[in-house]
Amino acid sequence: MTTNKLTKGIDENFAEAFKESGLKKLYKENRKEIFIGVCNNYLHFYYNCNSVAKVEYKKKKINCVTAKNLLCGTGISNPNEIDPSQIIKNYKKITDNIEILKTPEKKAQSKLVLLNNANKKSKWFCIDIEWAKSGFSGRFDIVAISKEIPHSVALIELKYGRQAIGGKCGIRRHISDFSKFQEENYFEGYMKHDIVGIVKSRKMLQLDLPDWLQNLKADDITKYNFYVITLDNNSETKQHSTPKQTMAGYLFNGFRWSCKELAAPPSVEKLFGDVTRKTNKLQVAFLFSKQNLDNLNINDIIYGDYDDKEIPQ
Repeated sequence: MTTNKLTKGIDENFAEAFKESGLKKLYKENRKEIFIGVCNNYLHFYYNCNSVAKVEYKKKKINCVTAKNLLCGTGISNPNEIDPSQIIKNYKKITDNIEILKTPEKKAQSKLVLLNNANKKSKWFCIDIEWAKSGFSGRFDIVAISKEIPHSVALIELKYGRQAIGGKCGIRRHISDFSKFQEENYFEGYMKHDIVGIVKSRKMLQLDLPDWLQNLKADDITKYNFYVITLDNNSETKQHSTPKQTMAGYLFNGFRWSCKELAAPPSVEKLFGDVTRKTNKLQVAFLFSKQNLDNLNINDIIYGDYDDKEIPQ
């Protein structure tokens, strides 16, 4: 892998223009439901992990791009370039349309991040969502950094219910992405520098940021771990499998975690070894909660009140 020097972040001119555009006020008024993602010279206003607007700094002014169907409620999602004032004016309409479009999984992802970051006692801070990089086919749902120094990074994939386990974007794909990230050293080449760039940008934008992250340096971040968090870990009936039991059918060669049925081969164990063992090259921790969107109150993304944990040992 060739290291790309372009890391996530914005400059001071962008930050000052953003604060004067009215978008900062919009964020402050809706901070319980909005996450601002810092990208390479642009920002994303996320609601339910869907972009309300892509925010850019062009020709010394702030410009916004949003999907046309979010403004109109119908039609295709072609990008639509508009003035920030239109995002502010139509914020309620846009978020109402996102409510209709987004899945329970994306809504739960957003809620987990916001609950964690609002909890000053959490041992983690969610620094990014939907992390992706050119040349890397994967996308991580949540990136969190530990309060403990030296800092550790949690790379998290979220699953919601049993139907999310299989298929094209299921657990096999996530483990494959974890493996590529590890094998090609994306942590040292990209991730650490992205996190530092995001922290610097959040400081310039005067966004929420814990005191313990204010002076972060890349050398302070020394390790990372992979996590799969599964919410709504409930069976539809006594005869049906729970998401955990279903996941086991994809992960292992044999019947573990009270698995009732093995998925069609190859298993994750066949491809990458047993990722629940410390002796395996690739290791993944699995966190399970019966909570769903109606009663979700986990406010520490890693150390929170999960019903079941499978930590490599």
